[in-house]
Amino acid sequence: MRSSAKETLRKTVDLLSEEEARQLLQVTRRLQKRSGGSETLRRLAHDPAFRVPTAVSVGFRAVKPIQGKGIAAAKLLVQDRR
Repeated sequence: MRSSAKETLRKTVDLLSEEEARQLLQVTRRLQKRSGGSETLRRLAHDPAFRVPTAVSVGFRAVKPIQGKGIAAAKLLVQDRR
């Protein structure tokens, strides 16, 4: 049976020096802070001008591009610049 990631981490931590353990602790604290969302999102959540999506947000729906008639504006712009 394979050990879980947490079990393997516990065994590895026992082998670390005090300095290595301190560094690992700093990394884990940064990870925990990151999981709470960015500072900017937390600040904007209190501003009524913004709607901050929830953590379970499903994202954007797929949209098909519009097919227009004639030459695309980007091509016309390139031709105009030449």
